[in-house]
Amino acid sequence: MRSLVVAAVFVVFGFCSGFLLDGSTNSYSQFRKWGGGTNGSLEFEFKTDQPNGLLLYTDDGGTYDFFEIKLVEGALRLRYNLGGGAQIITVGRELNDGHWHKVHVQRHEDRTILTVDNVSQMRTSRGKEFNFGRFGTNSDVFVGGMPTWYNTKLTLLALPSVIFEPRFVGAVRNLIYPDVEGGPPRRQETRPKDHRILRGNSSDVCEFRDPCQHGGICISTDSGPICECRNSDYEGEYCEKDKAPSEAVFRGMEFLSYDLSQTGGEPIVSAQDSVTFYFKTRQPSGLLFYTGDGTDYLNVAIKDGCLSLTMGLANGKQEMQIKPNKVRFDDNQWHKVSVHRRIQEISSITSFCRLSAVVDGVYADHSHIAGKFTMLSSSRVYVGGSINTRALPGARVHNNFIGCMRKVEFIADTLRLSLLELGRSGSHLISVAGQLDYKCPAGESHDPITFTTRESHLILPPWNAKKSGNISFKFRTNEANGLILFNGGVRPPRVDLFAIEIYNGHIYVHLDLGSGHSKQRGSRRRIDDGSWHDVTFRRTGRDARITVDGFHTDFKTTEGSTSLELDGNMYVGGLGPPFSEIPIPAGLWTAVLQQGFVGCFKDLVMNNDAIDVASYAREQDSGSIRTLCHTQPQQCPSQPCLNGGICTEGWNRFVCDCTNTMFSGPTCGKEAATLSFNGTQHMEVVMDSEMITQTEDIVLRFRTSKPLGLLLISSTVETGDRIELAVAAGRIRMALRLGVKDKKQEDREKDKILLAGQNVNDNEWHTVRFSRRGANLKLQLDGQSPIRAETQGKYNTLQWRSIHVGGLYHLEEEISMTTTVPNFIGEIQQFYFNNIPYIELARALSSEQSISGFPAIKIAAKFVKHATDNLHRPVTFRSKHTFIGLPMLRAYSSIHIDFMFKTREANGLIMFNGGRKEDFVAVELVDGHINYIVNVGDGTVTLRDTVRSHLNDNRWHTVGIRRPSVKQHTLMVDDDIVIATNHGTGNLELDGILYLGGVHKDLYAQLPQEDVKSRHGFEGCIAGLDLNGESPNIMEDAVVHSSLVTAGCEGQSAKCSHNVCANGGVCVQQWHSYTCDCDITSFTGPTCSDESVSYEFGPNRGIITYTFPEDNRPEMQEDIIAFGFITTKADAVLLRIVSGTSNDYIEMEIVEGNVFVVYNLGTNDHPLGEISLKVNDNTYHVVRFHRLGYNSSLQIDDYNVQTSHPSGHQLQVFNSQSQIQIGGKWSKGKSRIERPFSGIMSGVVVNGLRVLDLAAEKDLHTSIRGDVQLISGILDRHDHLQKMQQTPASGFPGVEDDLVFSGAGSGCNGDDEDECPPLPETGSGDDDLITPVYIPPTKSTPTTKKPTKTHEAGKPCDDEDCFTGSGSGEVTEEPVITSHATDVSITTPDNTSVKTSDAGSTSTSTQIFGSTISVSTTERDYSSTTPQRTTAVETTIVVTTEDTVKSSTEKVPAHFYPSLPEDQHEVDNINTKYHGKTTTKGTERINTETSDTVALIIGIIAGALIAVILIILVILKFKPRSDGAFKVDDSKGYQQGPNAALLGNTSSTNGQTQYQLNGALRNGDKSQMQKSKKRDSKDIKEWYV
Repeated sequence: MRSLVVAAVFVVFGFCSGFLLDGSTNSYSQFRKWGGGTNGSLEFEFKTDQPNGLLLYTDDGGTYDFFEIKLVEGALRLRYNLGGGAQIITVGRELNDGHWHKVHVQRHEDRTILTVDNVSQMRTSRGKEFNFGRFGTNSDVFVGGMPTWYNTKLTLLALPSVIFEPRFVGAVRNLIYPDVEGGPPRRQETRPKDHRILRGNSSDVCEFRDPCQHGGICISTDSGPICECRNSDYEGEYCEKDKAPSEAVFRGMEFLSYDLSQTGGEPIVSAQDSVTFYFKTRQPSGLLFYTGDGTDYLNVAIKDGCLSLTMGLANGKQEMQIKPNKVRFDDNQWHKVSVHRRIQEISSITSFCRLSAVVDGVYADHSHIAGKFTMLSSSRVYVGGSINTRALPGARVHNNFIGCMRKVEFIADTLRLSLLELGRSGSHLISVAGQLDYKCPAGESHDPITFTTRESHLILPPWNAKKSGNISFKFRTNEANGLILFNGGVRPPRVDLFAIEIYNGHIYVHLDLGSGHSKQRGSRRRIDDGSWHDVTFRRTGRDARITVDGFHTDFKTTEGSTSLELDGNMYVGGLGPPFSEIPIPAGLWTAVLQQGFVGCFKDLVMNNDAIDVASYAREQDSGSIRTLCHTQPQQCPSQPCLNGGICTEGWNRFVCDCTNTMFSGPTCGKEAATLSFNGTQHMEVVMDSEMITQTEDIVLRFRTSKPLGLLLISSTVETGDRIELAVAAGRIRMALRLGVKDKKQEDREKDKILLAGQNVNDNEWHTVRFSRRGANLKLQLDGQSPIRAETQGKYNTLQWRSIHVGGLYHLEEEISMTTTVPNFIGEIQQFYFNNIPYIELARALSSEQSISGFPAIKIAAKFVKHATDNLHRPVTFRSKHTFIGLPMLRAYSSIHIDFMFKTREANGLIMFNGGRKEDFVAVELVDGHINYIVNVGDGTVTLRDTVRSHLNDNRWHTVGIRRPSVKQHTLMVDDDIVIATNHGTGNLELDGILYLGGVHKDLYAQLPQEDVKSRHGFEGCIAGLDLNGESPNIMEDAVVHSSLVTAGCEGQSAKCSHNVCANGGVCVQQWHSYTCDCDITSFTGPTCSDESVSYEFGPNRGIITYTFPEDNRPEMQEDIIAFGFITTKADAVLLRIVSGTSNDYIEMEIVEGNVFVVYNLGTNDHPLGEISLKVNDNTYHVVRFHRLGYNSSLQIDDYNVQTSHPSGHQLQVFNSQSQIQIGGKWSKGKSRIERPFSGIMSGVVVNGLRVLDLAAEKDLHTSIRGDVQLISGILDRHDHLQKMQQTPASGFPGVEDDLVFSGAGSGCNGDDEDECPPLPETGSGDDDLITPVYIPPTKSTPTTKKPTKTHEAGKPCDDEDCFTGSGSGEVTEEPVITSHATDVSITTPDNTSVKTSDAGSTSTSTQIFGSTISVSTTERDYSSTTPQRTTAVETTIVVTTEDTVKSSTEKVPAHFYPSLPEDQHEVDNINTKYHGKTTTKGTERINTETSDTVALIIGIIAGALIAVILIILVILKFKPRSDGAFKVDDSKGYQQGPNAALLGNTSSTNGQTQYQLNGALRNGDKSQMQKSKKRDSKDIKEWYV
């Protein structure tokens, strides 16, 4: 039979692209989750000949939200719920015509649009939150039907009736939607092994080989695949071409504008707007963008190289500048600017407008204005300038913009204007002033670049000058030495050379045509004066001319060759890190001494062709080479060199000489590596090949008590050349022997001797410096006058292979030379040979592994540490949720990272720098160990330390990271070294900023998931940070700052440190100990780790007040308030302080899920908010508010502190504080609680007053009214915080539940008609929904009656999730006892418990024929035109039998008169256990008043319904079921509240009634609190009847 169905399907539809569904019992297709969010889209195509069938279904995992698309009699019907009630949209007819039809669903916040074949309809959802579920717990997307396992898992469906929908029979293709939250739409591929579908045509290219590039979406059509290029940056058949962006060139006279007031149009008004654009410029100031209407405006400009913003609203004004440290935006680079404004209404008279701006996604700032405004208004816009820029409101610049702009978009709510595109297309809306060119130049050859480090360099193609050629450039610097150009041959034996260098402030040109090295000075005077200088070199054959600033010098090369063979690359700025494979000529002194050029460079012309060096810089080392040239003030006056280091000014940098100190590093901030020698030990450096040099620089620091000792000696096995430094007779002796193999035999043993100093064996530190430049020698000891000399003769080259420090190694075997000096006894540090720190290098490398091209360093001496107790610039990261942004790590060709840390936390991201493509570098703590991860484009390399103990021991640990060669990476932690090999030889192309201590919370999901494990930041101390030759001051050099990062790192023991007090407690130092001030933590105890007094505010309004005595009302100039809370409410008053004599007040509240504080001291309202964090997520949050005068600060949890500094004349004292209100705002006029809070409040402290503690102690100044109860253990009981079990992400559940049928309600438990959305109108067409009313229960107090023993004590439980007493077979009834003095509980002889109080609701539970019938009546207010208020009374009757559970609802209009809040009634249901099943109905509270008439009507209705139900029971006896009982899985934490389904009611275990959840959180572990969604309307599950 199945084969016949399959055959029929193929006959009808043939072979089609997409996939076929045959409508059988297991026919469906399952896809990834839909990232619907608040603005998601979903689209697909289908064709069928059947009029009915389920096309698509997805929901939030079984709670509220769902989307169902189906065919109903040939029409397409979308039914969805976003928490505010179901909405239905029907479009089309006779769609079962066997042709393809396209369906598109688009969401915009509360609006949902359904489009079928270009015909659209829209519906608007009710409520205040419109996010589709939570992505992590939403279900997958099901097409064509539902899996059969849902038959026993209806609890996991938000719309259980979907399981009964007929399955779709037909074909589906081109299913497109975002499958990550906030992601772009993408085509969803089928997976045959996971789905019950029939495959279509195997030639569908989209299915098997997607041809679309750059995010293009492949669309299957009957004529073949096409690509939709939804990324606006690309176009073409396969989206393979870069699309020319909308851009324009502004030269100071051009600008774009529109002015609606001139055309008679109305201004554009919106609740929020944003502007985004890109710009690049060399000019420091100019107007970028302006929008406004009258006094309301937004002005964005570049001013002095930074971004300036001014905003005006309702006569209020706010200014903001984004000016990162050492970063300018006039660098002729593209910068992206995003500015966003949003208005939130705080009260009826005060609104809050937040202004936020971000540059390049990194540099950000925000501010706000408060006032009497409701909308943003725009009647005119200017882009790039205006007629009179200085006259614009908020103008901070007077001139128009000069430069390029790209992709200028202005968005106001849903209106989107691409202004440059409109201007280019000639739109009537846009006016264009001047002649705009809509294309920016790609690059200009005269763009300057700046080399910022000795290692920074560019690699260009070779200079083709075989017979003749010319080359010219301009440069500026104040550094006396540096290699500017180098181009050599790479094919020996002939290695030609061309190079230009600055040495000792003069220009030198080097030329070798194969006949010998020629060197010529070209400058008449010094050129290291910081001014621009022009250099030109021309050559024809052997004749050459070097011209510097117009001064010519002619010279000839060595006789012989006349051609210049340069087959290697042209290097500009230097040769990069040391030990490269480039052969360095002995006479090129700057290259031998590792001195690259540092300064500005431009206008490179080779053979009359201009070279765009800026474009090369952007493609290569963009971190160390800046594409601009600015001069900065001198830096040495700020004394950056520490510990006695000597500062020298460089080009926009400082250079610290630390060789006379015990310290090393860029700022002499960390202890230098020190070796101790005992007379038998040594250090040996062996180069990879023989070295021949004409210049050497040697620095060495030592101390000894011996008069004789060998400090250093060089050697080679080929000749007798050597340099020897030794202590001889208490003096420093230098012996030099050069050119031995070329000398006569009698001259080979002669040394050039220099002596310096006296009594250097005094066991004090001494520094020796020796330098040689050809024949010129200089020897200096400490600060004494140097000894100068010259060598005799023509021999000035030194050949060497090894350097021995402290002694000789196997003297008689390997050294073909002798020395009369014994080995050294003492300590040596600061050893530099040609500017390479070999002792520091040895400490960071393993001596066991050799590296190709890298010197082998062998050490027999011991490293020693001196107790300097020096921490270099320590900082403390006080939170895991913060970070510092530093300039990008300059690690293009080498990596050199050092830092120290200490922490108690085992995990956390320490640093991260992303890059282009896949490149990145990261350091993190994982399980107490350092992980170093790097990707240079050839795959990820991960190194993990092998230290035996964990590093989160609150002790300092040292980390060193190196890339000694292109293929090798090393990680050193303390004395532990790990080495890894890289597969390729690529450079590290980083981009963006270096994140230190963590990243922005939204970026963790974007980190390389398989490589970087951290999901939060580092908490602890970091010190001694060195980054590739720079030692940044973390606090001062940060481009992104954080208030949670502080300078210094406190010690341990009995002294205060940042982490001895938990949860943000303040440590107070005592004489020999410390105490913790917990007032701002919401916790208590000696270390602020104990739970404070907590109260739960139920759904039926409650409030706690503290009233100050009239004779003791405080006058406060400063207020400090802190508390913790858990809630799902998006709008509520948390705490309010009012004055007894004035209108002064402080109100802390939740608005749209964000915390705001509004205070008024007698002038006007001052709002302060944190809008980056939603707090209605059912997790524990701590709020801290501090007011000092009219200034204030607000902090949520450990996120950044928000501050407010109102301008103008402001009062500073809160007069006569009379009352503190917690849980809402008490309205005296209405005698009611407005904007009530629902959830848990804990540890409320107001100016040192613990209000909840006083309430628990029944202090006479406190009062509790309404639905408020004292609770405990909120942070330990997390099991009941869970939402209902969610649908698995993919696959099938492992344990199948019994079938449970459930209705759901859309009832409203508030007594404010504005809170309750109206019910759907009857007879409105579409589907009528039968939605039983759900009355939210509250937590019942524990019963005092002990449980009755069962007949079968100890009977084993056959379900791992069942609870005590299940399966006992006995009926146990426990009446609920409450503690309210005004409540009356009556237990009737027939075991029906009726409890009356002030809730206005009655509920009865009666046992009939082995079943329990619960009758609940609820009164709900609706507005009426009559003086009386009309109430719809809904009666819910729930009948529980052995077979099933049914629900029905009747609605009866009634009239009642309003009463005071004190007149309330409530009835608690009874927990009943019967034959292994449990039905629990919690306490129900509805704030209405009953009357005799209402009671009579209720009785009549109840009687009629009971009769109907009895008839139903008789009928059900004839309907068989496979299972005669159902169970409630208590371990899954089903919520009994407005946010939970009407399923497993809370069970009673050991006589203790479990807490029920009323939409607000009541218990749970802080670390595992699950988010829950707050809805205004409470319909949870819907049955379509």
